[in-house]
Amino acid sequence: MNLIKYRKCITLLGTILGCLAHFALHANELQPWTKANINWQAYQGSQITVLADAHTTFLALKPHLPLFEKLTGIKVGYLTLEQKEMRKRRARDLTTGGGVYDVVPIGVTFLGQASQNQWLTPLHPFIEDPALTDKTWYNLEGISANSLKLCTINDTLLSIPFDFSAPVLFYRKDLFKKYNIAVPDSYRDVIKMKQKMQQALDQDKQSGIYAFASRVRPGAGLNTWMVIPAIRAYGGEILDQNNYPQLDSHQAAQALTTYRNMVVGYGNPPHSQLLHFYDIRHMFRDGKLAAIFSATNFYNEINTPSKSVVWDKWDAVKLPRGPHGRETSPWAWGLAINSSSKNQNAAWLFIQWATSQPTAELLSIDGAPARKAVWNSQAFHDMQVPGFIDAVNWVFTHATPAKIQAGMPEFPAAANVFSNAFSQIFYGADVKSTLKQANLQVVEIMNQNK
Repeated sequence: MNLIKYRKCITLLGTILGCLAHFALHANELQPWTKANINWQAYQGSQITVLADAHTTFLALKPHLPLFEKLTGIKVGYLTLEQKEMRKRRARDLTTGGGVYDVVPIGVTFLGQASQNQWLTPLHPFIEDPALTDKTWYNLEGISANSLKLCTINDTLLSIPFDFSAPVLFYRKDLFKKYNIAVPDSYRDVIKMKQKMQQALDQDKQSGIYAFASRVRPGAGLNTWMVIPAIRAYGGEILDQNNYPQLDSHQAAQALTTYRNMVVGYGNPPHSQLLHFYDIRHMFRDGKLAAIFSATNFYNEINTPSKSVVWDKWDAVKLPRGPHGRETSPWAWGLAINSSSKNQNAAWLFIQWATSQPTAELLSIDGAPARKAVWNSQAFHDMQVPGFIDAVNWVFTHATPAKIQAGMPEFPAAANVFSNAFSQIFYGADVKSTLKQANLQVVEIMNQNK
């Protein structure tokens, strides 16, 4: 063999060995999912389109999509949009039956309307099909039972929780320690803390730092998400057991009065009534707030030096209690199959992959997984925020939605009414008369659907 042929052989051998090594690495990379006893390649060559909210968990999934494409041979178009625009796109596609998006993100507040109009495909047939789902490997029971309830209407599972969160109290442990202020346990304690903390900050010449903020702007996912658990903590509800509105109850008036005193006045940022929850999150992240009510998934915006100036100065606790108890508003972004999709089996494989235990572990502290085992992993305990982990476990075991939030078709219209009433109260409107007027309007909405 001459030198040229020898070199060609060596080159060819190197290429073969490189391919074998790449194949071995590739196989090892996919091993957590190939353990499932299903044919992931059954729909190789097909293409699906996934609509996603520009939310931290959805964004965290995007870099890992090549893993799914390698695993299945299915090409994924993945469109992330700001929530308001996402909702518009989703509504347009579902109502027209266009089937542009095979997989859509669904929250409980829209689920009742989607169910009523049969816009989503029930998921149990996919789960029960052994050709599509390895039930032992997938372990649906490992997903939070409370989050699964948020994805179910009339015992029909319409989406799978992709993340699970609920409001808790985040606070600057350095400031609370420095000024010897106790972390509030009740809503009234928050008001006292707000006054004491702001006085300490002002005396210490900490200009531009405020004691407390929470959601105040009108909107189903804005002030209602925080005010409803306060009403429940005071013993009230938006609807009674017969679905009759009781927004004008004495308990609701007490809760709104207390909530207004928490979010408006001394100790709150200027023009607090105008703050969007994004503004509040950014202010805390930038060190301009001592405490806020925010969703548990907020942690991944503040837990690294590159994202937050308070990355090593925060912890969290459960939401405050009221005279009746302690409540919160759980939320699960679920992944659902558009009933107009022409690629439903491929869409299910995507949902199964995205919500599986290995994918939840892959996202780990970049997401807010609905699988409790991931939250109790070493990665989260290494964050050294024991109060936060305790609060998350409380959310998993305790958090249930108010009846009005549990997938009722009337929720979007009703929430528009009472969230605007809440906003008027924060601007100084009389609490009792404003709630009474809002209650009459909600009665009309509920009667329309009888």
